Order: sequence, then C-alpha cells, then structure tokens
Amino acid sequence: MKTAVITTGGLGTRLLTVTKVNPKTMLPLYVKSTDSDLNPFLQPLIEIIFNNLYDHGFRKFCFIVGKKGQYSIKNHLIPDPNFLKLLKSRNNPIDKRFIRMLEKSYKKYSNSEISWITQSTPMGFGHALLSAKKFVGDDNFLLHAGDAYFPNYDFLTPMINAFKKSDDTTGSILLQHKKNVEGYGIAQIKRKNHENLVINVEEKPKKPKSNLAILPVYLLDKNIFSSLKKISHGYNGELQVTDAIKYLLDNEKKFIANNFSSNWFDIGTVHRYYDALSYSYKESLKI
Repeated sequence: MKTAVITTGGLGTRLLTVTKVNPKTMLPLYVKSTDSDLNPFLQPLIEIIFNNLYDHGFRKFCFIVGKKGQYSIKNHLIPDPNFLKLLKSRNNPIDKRFIRMLEKSYKKYSNSEISWITQSTPMGFGHALLSAKKFVGDDNFLLHAGDAYFPNYDFLTPMINAFKKSDDTTGSILLQHKKNVEGYGIAQIKRKNHENLVINVEEKPKKPKSNLAILPVYLLDKNIFSSLKKISHGYNGELQVTDAIKYLLDNEKKFIANNFSSNWFDIGTVHRYYDALSYSYKESLKI
C-alpha cells in the first residue's frame, strides 16, 4: 500500500488562539534523538505522521488543508534549500544535527508524490475525504486524521498485512477498548474464520452498543467514495466516514477490525495536547 490521505482542515477552535493561523497538526511534540546528542527534537505532528507513514512504505500523499492553515503546513514540509544553505553558512556545530534531519526529511518529501487539496470551509471528516477521490483513483489507501498522535506505528504493518490477506475486504478499522466511549464512533464485531468482522458502526451514539472506540486511522478501498456520495449528513450536520462505513456494511461489504492497546492521543483540546506533549517528552528521553 502506497497511498495516504491526511486530513488537517479543521478549525481547531478548542485550541485557540494558537490555532488562529497555525492548524493544530502544526503543534510541536518531542521526538527521540537519532544521533549521539541525546537531546530530543521538536517536530510538528504533521511531520511525525508523514515520516512514520513514509517509513512504512507510503509514497503518495494527499494533504487536505484549510484555507488559512495551508501555508503553515506547506512552508514547513516543502523543502527550502535557501534555509538549509543559511544554516550551513553559519558553520555552527549545534546546527549540524538539524541540518542532517532537514536533509533527511527533504529527501523523503522529494521521493514522494504530494497533492495538496484546500478546503475553503471545514465540512467534516467525510467531506474532506471525498475531496481526495480523484487523487486516490482506484488505489487502496490509508486515511489518517491530522490531529491524531501515535507515539509509534508498530500496529500499521500487521494492519496492512491483514487487510491484504483478507478476501473481498472493503476496509479495515482500528479499535480500542475504552471504559468511556463518549465522543467516539463505536463498532460491534464478531469473530469468524480467524478474523474480527465488523457488523455495525455508529458515529458518537448517545447509547453505545459496545465499548470499542474507532480510532482515526483507516484502510479503505474506492467504495468509500461512492458511499460518501449516497449518505446524508449525520452527526454535527457533517458527512461522517463512520456513516459511510455503515452504509457499506448494510450493503454487505466486508470490513475487518484490528485491536489497538497502546497509547495514542487526540490533541484537539488543551488538556489532551498537554498529555501528548508530556508523554512524547518522557518517551523521547528513553535510551
């Protein structure tokens, strides 16, 4: 699997005023050092997501960006040889590790096919995905929310392998057992032929039928786009990916589920961002 769609177009109003111009996916988190200097790096979340997906074989990236925040993301990710030249001209030993990191990131970007799609107004997760239809084409692809921080991506290779091995599978979702699933889409599953089959999903129900929360990383095929065009606006008056999955399930399309038991963070509120920042700092210092 080579294609990834990353959505970053939300307003991030619960993190104002820092998100007035900079989208929340540009908020920094700590990253473990890759050289002899043990001091951690600081990287925006979008760079962490991009690097991890690239390192797992993805080479086609579609970034869904908001009208205001697009410049912040583009200016960070797109290679800037003049800035690199400036750092080198300073001849400062401290800069050398940052030069190496930038060169590595720029190489990844240059080796990738990148598409930028701008949303003038955020209209929900489903609408953002639908705008990537032309880019995705007939590819199977990964969908990743730009405000979801996963400290590591050990789950991704088994998830992709299960998706490839499963017969006639339209999609794969990532689930986590939670005591409180308020604010999450939820799924119901059953075990059959050594697979966890998804039998129902609901977007943020008032009375959840399970404690399995749907996490914002999906593997999907092109059927999701036709489904998004057929469903009505759902929770919060927006097109929801969960509703599109439910439509496909109701029409006998197959989805499988993968269990996720590690730490991850939705950085969409002040407190959750603090939790993510604190966790990333502690992890970045581990030898």
